Amino acid sequence: MPKYVLQFSGIFVILLLYSHYTDVKEGRTLRLLSTTKLFRGQERPEKKLIKAPADRTVLSGGRRLRHELKYIIDEGTYRVLMGRLAPLMQPDPHSPGGGYRVTSVYFDDIYGSAYQQKLNGIETRRKFRIRAYDLDPSLINLESKHKDDSYVSKLSKRLTEEQYRSLLNCDSSFMEGSDSEEDAFGEYYRSDLIARLRPTVIVDYRREALVYPFGNVRITFDRELSACFNTMDMFAPEARYTRIFDKEIILEVKFGKYIPESIQAALHGLKAPQESVSKFILCTDRMLEVNSHG
Repeated sequence: MPKYVLQFSGIFVILLLYSHYTDVKEGRTLRLLSTTKLFRGQERPEKKLIKAPADRTVLSGGRRLRHELKYIIDEGTYRVLMGRLAPLMQPDPHSPGGGYRVTSVYFDDIYGSAYQQKLNGIETRRKFRIRAYDLDPSLINLESKHKDDSYVSKLSKRLTEEQYRSLLNCDSSFMEGSDSEEDAFGEYYRSDLIARLRPTVIVDYRREALVYPFGNVRITFDRELSACFNTMDMFAPEARYTRIFDKEIILEVKFGKYIPESIQAALHGLKAPQESVSKFILCTDRMLEVNSHG
């Protein structure tokens, strides 16, 4: 190698070392990015797994929110996911025999706030519903569900059948004195005083649920989504249900701070896009469509 080339290389090395010393002395650091050609041969494709956003607590009566992701999948995807998840997770203890029926009466105010806020993409919102499982009148709950983007929290309180029928008749007087922020009765009563809540639609579907203790993971598959709007009493013999989804299945993935890697791996390859699916909106839209056509 020519002598002048060696001299030039030596000067370059000295300048590089001096520059590094200056950067360290002044509190700066140098680093090579893995995207440069020097590291091109060491690149590894990243796995596209479902990842939790940064954990945070949103003030919603002082409650910690959970993440909630929703997808619409077909029967084939359901079978693949169940084949992967069933060995890792446990069936919901409340769903023996492969699932249970969920029926909910949704409430909205005189302004249609719950419906309009969802349509307009308002990130922070709340809605009220009365929920029963397998149409068992001995187990009726009033729920106040808070939503903040992809985070959810829920308050629930047991209703007697008499209280249930009072709310169907727009009478919340039995809740008077319930003003706690951590009480579903208190939240409902305040909202009812301000804007008058009333039942608007019944939502019905069959649910299959899996749970995993680490990360507080709950994965549900909801099928046979139907709506009832000829009556607001879900226990009424004359209740008639209109099918919304025949083949589509709504997949919901709920978790706390993180999703364990084993669950992420099982969900890897899910081709369905994440969607803002609302059973309340789907059923209300069908009700409005039917009513508009007589």
